[in-house]
Amino acid sequence: MVRPLLSACFLGATAMAVPSSAGATQLSWTDLADLALSSPVVVSAAVRRADRVGRSEASAVPPGQVRVLVRADLKAALKAPSLLPAAAAWLWQGPADGRGRTPFGKAAPVLVFAVPLVGGSDPETQPLRLVSPHGQVPWSAETEAIVRDILSQAIQPGAREWMVTAISDGFRTAGAISGASESQFFLATEGGKPMTLVVRRSPGVPASVAVATDDLVDRAAAVQPFTLVWRGLACGLPEALPALLAQNPDLADDYALARSSIGSCGRTVSPPR
Repeated sequence: MVRPLLSACFLGATAMAVPSSAGATQLSWTDLADLALSSPVVVSAAVRRADRVGRSEASAVPPGQVRVLVRADLKAALKAPSLLPAAAAWLWQGPADGRGRTPFGKAAPVLVFAVPLVGGSDPETQPLRLVSPHGQVPWSAETEAIVRDILSQAIQPGAREWMVTAISDGFRTAGAISGASESQFFLATEGGKPMTLVVRRSPGVPASVAVATDDLVDRAAAVQPFTLVWRGLACGLPEALPALLAQNPDLADDYALARSSIGSCGRTVSPPR
């Protein structure tokens, strides 16, 4: 039964698309980055109780799933627009266990990615809305450390503007010695900031892949995995060059090398909208 805390703010959330959850789904680094960047509030908490929502407010819950109102004691705020009270509450929906209950119990430690809501009958409890079906994840010291590092990267200038959207242009030039070359790919990004992908080849050494996040290509540096720059490239680079650039087979080979070097994006779930 839903207690009075499920006031107008929660009832509104129930009427909309309520987040469902895959429970213990193992999220990748990119999944956690998507959640962290999309969330005004990121907190670690310990579940105090989970009250099942009545059928009248959970009629759309699919068979095998359960919707509950989670109340939790906040342990730490990794990100928040303002001071938070000592407790929070949110709706959670996901697969039930074999007994028809939530897969997490009392005192379960969780990491929560959410939007703060206004209202609620208890001023000491912050109502939240999960940003996605995977906005509540099991807490671990490793997961919290990863999210803290992502949030630290996110405050750097331009960090949110590095998601690649297209390849604007590119060219390949031969080096001063036989077998040496350099290819440059000019990238369009969500924030309009310049980004250039550089592939350099020299005889007798492996080809190198670097990226410049400003107009100074000479300062291009190796792409570091599990950074927001890497995420912008791995998740945003097109599978292939535009047709006009792909007419140059050497340029196409260098682009394929760069894509392989950067690696796959690693998303396992859809990012929050």
